[in-house]
This record gives sequence, C-alpha cells and structure tokens, in this order.
Amino acid sequence: MLDSKVLRVLVISRCLDITKCPTISQNMEKLVLEETSLKEVPQSVTSKLEYLSLRGCSKLTKFPEISGDIEELYLNKTAITEVPSSIQFVKKLRLLDMSGCSKLESLPEITVPMKSLTILMLDGTGIKEIPSSLFKHMISLQSIFLRGTLIKELPLSIKDMVCLSQLTLDRTPIKTLPELPPSLMSLAAPHCESLETTMISTITFSRLWDVLNFANCFKLDQKPLTEVMHLKIQSGEMILQDRIQMVLPGSEIPEWFGDKEIGSSLTIQLPSNCHKLKGIAFCLAFLLPLLSHDMLYEFDYLRIYLQCHVESKNGDGACDDDFVFSNRHFTTYKFLKTCDSDHMCLQCDLYHTVNIFNSCHSDNMFLHYELGFVELLRKYSGKEVTFKFYNEMSNKEGHVIRNPCKLKSCGVYLHFDENIRANDIS
Repeated sequence: MLDSKVLRVLVISRCLDITKCPTISQNMEKLVLEETSLKEVPQSVTSKLEYLSLRGCSKLTKFPEISGDIEELYLNKTAITEVPSSIQFVKKLRLLDMSGCSKLESLPEITVPMKSLTILMLDGTGIKEIPSSLFKHMISLQSIFLRGTLIKELPLSIKDMVCLSQLTLDRTPIKTLPELPPSLMSLAAPHCESLETTMISTITFSRLWDVLNFANCFKLDQKPLTEVMHLKIQSGEMILQDRIQMVLPGSEIPEWFGDKEIGSSLTIQLPSNCHKLKGIAFCLAFLLPLLSHDMLYEFDYLRIYLQCHVESKNGDGACDDDFVFSNRHFTTYKFLKTCDSDHMCLQCDLYHTVNIFNSCHSDNMFLHYELGFVELLRKYSGKEVTFKFYNEMSNKEGHVIRNPCKLKSCGVYLHFDENIRANDIS
C-alpha cells in the first residue's frame, strides 16, 4: 500500500513479479505499470487518476474501470477484448491508445458526444469496422490511427468530423475512401493493396501539410488524384504551407507535365514571361530500391532529400541563391560572390519519406508542387535551366555523399497566371 499524501507519480516498468495493482493514495495523479503481470486494475485505484499507462501488460484482458478524471489512458499491447460502452461517459478523456491489442475486434456504439477525446490509436488491433455513431459523436477527434487493422470501409459520417486533421490507414484492406472532412491535414494510406478509388477533393488538397501517401496501392486509379491536384494548382486558391506532396504507384508522369525527360535531370527553356510564374511542380518516377540494404545501416543519420540544381549561364557575375524547403520550414540563403554563372539550389527535404520509398516493391512516383522559390526563379526568364535531382546521406563522422536520384524519368510543370482557373473548366 502506498498511502503517501505527497506522492503524485508512480512508475513501475518491466517488473513481471507484480501481479496485483498496489493500493495507492487518492492524491495519485499519474500511474505507470508497464510490462507487468497485472490481470486487472480495481476501480478504487483509478478513481482519481489523470494518467494511466498499462502498456505491455499482456495478461490484462479486461478494460479497466475508469473515472471521469482520467485524461490519458494507454492500453497498448494488452490482451483486452472489448471496450465498454461506458467509455463515452468519461468526460475528460482526451487520448486513448489501444494499438497492438490484437484481440480487440469491435468498438461500442457511441450515443452521446465525447467532447474531450482528440486522439484515438487503434493500430494493429483486430478492429474490422468503425461504428458510424463513433465518428458522429467523437466531435473533437483530431487524430485516428488505423494502421494494420482489418477495416474495409470508413463510415460516410467521417466527412462531418470537423476537427479531424490526421488519418492513417497503412496496410488495411480498405477498398474506397469516402469524402473526407475539409479539416484533414495528413492522410497516409500506403500498402493498401485493395484500395481502388478515392473521393479526395481540391478542398482536401488545400490543407495537407504532410505527404499524401498512396505508395504500393497497386489497384488505385491514380488519374483522378493527379487531375484534382492539377485543378487545385490552377485554381489559384490558398495552399497550406505553399506546397502539395503526393506519392502514387506507377511511373507514368501525368500528361499535364509538359516537360519530361528520362533519367535524373531535365533541361527546359524558360519562357520570357516568368514574372507571371505562380508555382512549379515536379514529378519523379523512381527506380527501386532507392537505397541498397547496406546503405541503410552504413549511414547513422540518413536524410534523404531531393535537390534541384538550377543553372543559367549568363556571364553577368550575379550572386548565388540557395533555397531550401522542407516539410517543416522554409529558409532562403544568399551567398554574395562573383561567378561566371547564375546558380540556384532547390532542396526538398524528404526525411519523412525515407521509409516510404525503401518499403516500396514496385514503381512509385513522387509529385511536388511548390510556391516557395518562385520569386528566385523569375529572374531566369528566357534562359535555359537544368534541373538535377540528388540524394544526400551523412554518416557518424559527418561525411556527406551526394548521388543522382535513381529515376526512370522526371517532369516539370510551370504554373502561370494565365492558366485557366479550375471553375472555368467544363
């Protein structure tokens, strides 16, 4: 018994000798009993807790009885088989993690609004379907993780989840994606080999801050997705973070990319009206594997990004401009020096897509639309420009290796003011 009036946090991990939950003080706020041999947790223990973690308690089969004070509940990698309907009355619960609970096959119907729950983690569970009432009443849900579940479809009510910003569906047998809420900012559905259709609109493209990932979705009809991306670009409407990124199966560069080339570089003649340039899109069709198995272990810090190297010989002694854009930030560097050619480096940080491409076992392509460095590109009006795409890796000693990307082909699309607006297209 731990009856200390001042003790607020108790952490016990990897102690298999613990088979019963200790009696604790009513003043306890946080209790962590991870990877123990607990079989159940009495309600008397959980009555005042705000944080409870039972992660890895593989003998725990019953969902603990919890009070309305709990805010975070971690039951991941336990043997629970069901979730009680009373969960909907836990008013302060904001995070519920049941990932890795392979024996959990269903969720209860929800009949009252759950105003606090923002994160629901169900990765690796045996869940086969999501009750429509769950999406209807989890009105504050921001993130739902469904990786590796058996879900074949999502309720149509998902479109009404006005707070949902993150949805992950990796390796599920889902066949179609319904209309999604305009609040969505991150959608990942790689390795969904049964996925055929999506209802993604230009509104969804407006807010995406992460890579829209459909790698290895071999049955997916990708044409509607590339067309919606094109329409969004043409619309001139707001694009969050000033970029769109998408990974799709296949290697056929969309028709709207007017300039295409085999290999990892492409040379184009910029038009004379680059002052009207609004944005630029790249499409890269990769040869896989992107990296060898040995490289993955040789480099301690492996940051894969695409570098677009732009050259335009003019002999006017202009300065060098480097523009770096990544998934998280935009930075511009200027190096003032005399040189014989203008030189601009565009770097696209693909740190978050390392696993995307190295887990691919067929052709996939990466599409990227960018507004961030257009101002720098405008000064090259009428000049010949070469885009080159690279990988860079560094080891523990900081030694950097740069190699051309292994590409089947690449394409460039220039978006100008005079392009037809999306709402003018019949």
